Amino acid sequence: MRLSGGQRIIEGFLIISILVAIYMMVALVTFNPADPSWSQTAWEGVVQNKAGSFGALVADTLFFIFGALAYIIPIALVLLGWFIYYRRSKVLSLDYMVYGTRWVGLMLLILSSCGLADLNFDDIWYFSSGGVIGDVVANITLPLLNVLGATLLLMCSWAIGFTLFTGISWTTIADLLGEKTLASLTWILNKLRSDKHEIMRPFATEIAAESDMPYAEHLHNGNNDDQDDLLLSSYKGTSHQESAIAPSFERKDPVYTPTHTTPIIRPTAAVIDPLMDTASTLHAEPQPYVAPAEQAAPYVEPQPYVAPVEQAAPYVEPQSYVAPVEQAAPIQGLSVSALERELEKDEDFTVAVDEQTQHVINAVVSEQPAVSQVYAEPVAASFAPTANVDTSEEGLTDEEIFLKRIRDKQKEQAHLAGLDNPFLMKKEADLPVPTSPMPTLDLLQPARKTVEKASDEELQAIATLIESKLADYKIKVQVKGIYPGPVITRYELDLAPGVKVSRISGLSKDLARALSTTSVRVVEVIPGKPYIGLELPNKSRETVFMSEVIASEQFQNVGGALPIVLGNDIAGEAVVADLSKMPHLLVAGTTGSGKSVGVNVMILSLLYKCTPEECRFIMIDPKMLELSIYEGIPHLLTEVVTDMKDAGNALRWCVGEMERRYKLMAKCGVRSLAGYNAKLEEAAAAGHPIHDPLWKAGDTMDEYPPLLEKMPSIVVIVDEFADLMMVVGKKVEELIARLAQKARAAGIHLVLATQRPSVDVITGLIKANIPTRMAFTVSTKTDSRTILDQGGAETLLGMGDMLYLPSGQSHTIRVHGAFASDDDVHNVVNDWKARGRPQYIENIIDSNQGADGLLPGEAPSGDDDLDQLFDEVAAFVAETRRASISGVQRRFKIGYNRAARIVDQLQAHGIVSAPGHNANREVLAPPPVQHHD
Repeated sequence: MRLSGGQRIIEGFLIISILVAIYMMVALVTFNPADPSWSQTAWEGVVQNKAGSFGALVADTLFFIFGALAYIIPIALVLLGWFIYYRRSKVLSLDYMVYGTRWVGLMLLILSSCGLADLNFDDIWYFSSGGVIGDVVANITLPLLNVLGATLLLMCSWAIGFTLFTGISWTTIADLLGEKTLASLTWILNKLRSDKHEIMRPFATEIAAESDMPYAEHLHNGNNDDQDDLLLSSYKGTSHQESAIAPSFERKDPVYTPTHTTPIIRPTAAVIDPLMDTASTLHAEPQPYVAPAEQAAPYVEPQPYVAPVEQAAPYVEPQSYVAPVEQAAPIQGLSVSALERELEKDEDFTVAVDEQTQHVINAVVSEQPAVSQVYAEPVAASFAPTANVDTSEEGLTDEEIFLKRIRDKQKEQAHLAGLDNPFLMKKEADLPVPTSPMPTLDLLQPARKTVEKASDEELQAIATLIESKLADYKIKVQVKGIYPGPVITRYELDLAPGVKVSRISGLSKDLARALSTTSVRVVEVIPGKPYIGLELPNKSRETVFMSEVIASEQFQNVGGALPIVLGNDIAGEAVVADLSKMPHLLVAGTTGSGKSVGVNVMILSLLYKCTPEECRFIMIDPKMLELSIYEGIPHLLTEVVTDMKDAGNALRWCVGEMERRYKLMAKCGVRSLAGYNAKLEEAAAAGHPIHDPLWKAGDTMDEYPPLLEKMPSIVVIVDEFADLMMVVGKKVEELIARLAQKARAAGIHLVLATQRPSVDVITGLIKANIPTRMAFTVSTKTDSRTILDQGGAETLLGMGDMLYLPSGQSHTIRVHGAFASDDDVHNVVNDWKARGRPQYIENIIDSNQGADGLLPGEAPSGDDDLDQLFDEVAAFVAETRRASISGVQRRFKIGYNRAARIVDQLQAHGIVSAPGHNANREVLAPPPVQHHD
């Protein structure tokens, strides 16, 4: 039948409502606050909203009116169109009383929902969470009822509106909930009372019965949970009859024994019919699985790392520290170096000596009050050679004998004072200058085998147990590969058709309990494979020593400018990254997770590959513990920064250095630090060295501009980022954001580590500009999502176990971090100290950088830092008695960041209070005085 005119209009309205709802939803989901709209102006540019400029206008209007409830509008529009279409035959016979109450209920629902959202939820973008409707409702109810009373009133209004709109009674809802609850309890009790052997198994025709499994001989009285440990420890073989029933698990020569880097491929389990006769099964025995020829080699235990011949000397315990001559304590205001200079001048001078022992009295005299001080003749006369000359002094001049005796007396007195204790930290190491161009591997602790690896039988037994336990939850899987690693073992599972991976992800804790492990991590996607991964911790974890990762081919043959060592992956292969390509790194992990060890490993790997001419460090250590050990290496640009105010100055210097490098690269016509250094080398080889184009007469005492030199990469390492943010605050966030945005081409890279990965520390501005993340064990899934934008870090095992998210990828890599002991760090640091001394730049931590210590374009601090609209906003807030960022933004047509900064300034001056539990602020300033004529 053809439709009538009214029915045609109604059906057309349904199609139009669906189209409009889809368009509105696309506009809302892809809303971007940078797009131009009627409530905000923006520079001309590409509209980011997928629905175009009109979609941006529609989304802005809906958010302004309804707030977060704007997402419900498209759904309500489709439901309205479908309702009219469904009741098209009864349009003329409508009960207007019923539909009138429904409209009243709908209005109550909208008003109460917007009001509740405004009172209890955070703002969305720069709009109020309840829109302008919620603002109006809140402004009406709050002065009369306060927050609690307004919330109760709006909840009651919402309940009334729900009843008027739907016609559903709340007593009916309560009765229905009680009925379903009682029915559920009755069903559970009946299930518990029933015999569990009589329960029908839906997959009985596809999954072999548990009594037919290879470990059935260990199961008695149907209690398989108590026998899991026996199955894991003794899965050696089966009887002849069991081999016939489960032929896929029979083992014959040649035995396939995989190495730690080769997956164990299990044959597909045969489908056994429980009604099949045993005798017929004996005649149908399949052939045993034979590994490919290239994989049939027997397992070879990896040999420990052996150093080359020139490095094969046995490990020698470090000797007690002896201070060099230059470190002697002052002697009556003169150090030993000063004594040498005075001796060269042949001038007379006196020192304080002991009248009995002739010991030179130095700074430790305060610890020996019994020693008296006298003024003797010049030192050369006091230590003149006598008839009883030591044989070791033969052939020496008087000056050399004098200096030798000075050193002997100082060593003797230092020993008496206890200053040569080998357990105390020393300022410098008395080491010979190394002959190798870079540190050698013998400085690190050699790799050694700490635990025995799991056998193939144990791995196969666990794989069988995994299949059995998932079958208990009605999930059919097959283990297709086993990858044993140093800390965990990954089992790759092939799911049966129609099985969703979310079912297994929800069973992670149940699987951990069933498999008697601490935790089970489910890898939902394995790139390049159609399987999912199940990562189980090993019974005994191995230690990944840094020496074996440094000695790997991946690190020795790496071609990056700043190679850093991470550790080994689950297959035991070394994981090496390039910091220059990251270009910045964000590290998070709780106490004891291995975060500080990981930072030390990265620093040591840079010291193994980079000279001071190639890489320099700025280390910020708020805890004054982790990075202070590197004090004195030639790679440092300044001393290890422990004062947080100095840390802000160091970051400000980095921003200024970045701007200077950009100017030089622009003058040279290059786009990166590597291109700049290559161009300088090319110009010098051609006989046309480049002078500093930014030099001006008067900058230095030179008559001509100096020659440009190669610039090293700068790595800024912050050990505890949360402390820095807490002390210095917003200024540091702005400086780090500027460095993260622009410093890559200038060769400046950031490594930020924190124990508290919360949103107030790792802000959205910082996360957006640091794409590379590294997460050790964290406390909650929220912290994992903050650092990685996905869960998983809360289930890690600690002690170096990490998830590494490379730049530009969405899938994390499970890495077991390398371990570097304190002795390893000391040995490498002392090796570099013996090679040279640091050349510090004095003005890095100086607060007077540039004019008044400010960078170009940076606003001064203090009262002059107030926004130009501060007075107008203060008057507006005092008059309206409401201080919200969205309200200031709408009233003065400014951006969200500027409005938030002005509100923070109002709080700092005591005009408004801090945000409460519902993010609302109280106006503390008195209202303006009204003048009447």
